[in-house]
Amino acid sequence: MSGRKPGVPSIGTLLLAALLALACGAPTMSQLKALVRASFPGVPQMSIEELDRRLEEAPPPLVIDVREPFEYEVSHLPGAVHAQGGDIAEVVAAADPDRPIVLYCSVGYRSSAAVADLIQLHDPDIFDRVWNLEGSIFEWANSGRPVYRGDVEVDRVHPYDGQWGKLLEPHLRP
Repeated sequence: MSGRKPGVPSIGTLLLAALLALACGAPTMSQLKALVRASFPGVPQMSIEELDRRLEEAPPPLVIDVREPFEYEVSHLPGAVHAQGGDIAEVVAAADPDRPIVLYCSVGYRSSAAVADLIQLHDPDIFDRVWNLEGSIFEWANSGRPVYRGDVEVDRVHPYDGQWGKLLEPHLRP
């Protein structure tokens, strides 16, 4: 038994679905967002507009980048911390319990899986304060919002690979 809730797909299943979508032609961001929502119906989604607004509040949400370290090193959202695997749960457990938490990756697959895992691991109260960033860093950067390397604003986003990178505006690709 994997411990995963029934109806929540494994990351392998999710990636297979994404690869099939890519094989049939590069999906649009709207199609990917719909696939994420359908694949993770129990995961709350936050729009980039909502996160942008909430980053101006005190305290701002805790923003966690769940991508690979080499992706995070190219650029990340303002104030984002990097965490993967079990480290995500540790970062969340150490956070102020009244602070909202937003996870993101490239397009929202990996971060939705991480949010699903957090909801499964923690008491039900976490559901009211944890979200996946819908469209993740690709949609954030494509909208003209800033990304950073450390504390320096940059104009590049790691494309994940050649196929996924097509979802980024050309000027954002390394």
